[in-house]
Amino acid sequence: MAKEGLYTVALKSNNLIHIIDATKGVTVNRTTVKGEIINGPIVVGDRFTVVTKQGNGSMLGLIYKLPAGTIINRFNV
Repeated sequence: MAKEGLYTVALKSNNLIHIIDATKGVTVNRTTVKGEIINGPIVVGDRFTVVTKQGNGSMLGLIYKLPAGTIINRFNV
């Protein structure tokens, strides 16, 4: 079960995201994304979404769970 809290995310490079506990101001997790992030991250509730450009030129959307940073869905864009 995920800890309840207020989380946000920060893009640290073109493929690295830090998950931040917004009430404490500390990084609680990090997620590396395969490909280059071209849109996002966008936080909604206990999830965040990014759109990535893959090496073959295709675009892939990824939805992650907060605060764990685990992928819960992916979709072609």
